[in-house]
Amino acid sequence: MMDKRLLIALAASILAILALPALAAPDYAGIRNSIETGHVRPSYTHFAEKAVGLDRAVQGHCKNAGEASDRLAAQTAFHDALDAWQAVQHIRSGAIAEKDRHARLQFWPDQRGIAERHMRKLLAEPLSETLMDDIATTSVALQGFPALERLLFGSQPLSQQVIAPEKAARCPVAVAISHNIAEIAGALAAATRPVDDKTYVTDAVNDLVVGIEFIQALKLKLPAGARKPRPFLLENWRSKRSLRNVEINLRALRELYKLMAENLPGGGTRVDEILTGFEDIRREISALGENGKAALNEDGGPKQFKTLAASLENLRSAIGKSMPDVLGITLGFNSLDGD
Repeated sequence: MMDKRLLIALAASILAILALPALAAPDYAGIRNSIETGHVRPSYTHFAEKAVGLDRAVQGHCKNAGEASDRLAAQTAFHDALDAWQAVQHIRSGAIAEKDRHARLQFWPDQRGIAERHMRKLLAEPLSETLMDDIATTSVALQGFPALERLLFGSQPLSQQVIAPEKAARCPVAVAISHNIAEIAGALAAATRPVDDKTYVTDAVNDLVVGIEFIQALKLKLPAGARKPRPFLLENWRSKRSLRNVEINLRALRELYKLMAENLPGGGTRVDEILTGFEDIRREISALGENGKAALNEDGGPKQFKTLAASLENLRSAIGKSMPDVLGITLGFNSLDGD
């Protein structure tokens, strides 16, 4: 039989627990507002502005018959617009999920060389007079940053004239792609999310977790290779900025997580540890430089990539285990479709 004193102590403990204030329910509306006004809206607006700048720079380059200064201006505008895209690339819910917009902007990874084949085929025939209107209905591999990168940073210059053995001039193609990027970016900046607050928050957490997985599995582990490095599977390797992309990604993901954590009931768990984890990994990426291809060629480069991928996996796991419970949500499955 249980000791009387133990019974009294147990009863007192139960009464004390019952007397504690209930943990506040998640403020889904507040979290949504914080994410929308502090992260999504300004980031999409910035992306739209930079995409318009890219469109103008490519048109200017082509109008001036490919002057070196104009080519440099177009390449700089490309970097600016791609910086802005990388800051929102993790967002996969909402307007970006419509009309294949994510894949149309950044068809990657492309392990089968689909973009290369489609671009060669496009340039091998005379261009349609309606290319500017038709580009949005062509292969998604021809519509976004990787396709434009191939034209701006390739060995052949942009020109209004056909360069043999090709049968299509490259400038009209580049102008059509840059214009398409600007149109998609503008649509994202103007879009709204007609969903309830809890669904919005659930989608945002899913975007956060999948965004980390995207870097870990595809931007780092994939090009590091199982047996030898595969540098041509790096994102944007032609413009020598694959690790610059990752650093921007991590800044954006940390910002998104911080906005969520600030609004969690009781402040959430392991917040400071996770924020520090983001920053530590970002600094390690920064130390490797912007050019992932050069970093992979260094002694121990592939091992560094895999180590960073493992660190990101631990970070993703920590967020995936703690945040859904605190928010009372269940994460859905996101297979990184189109990448």
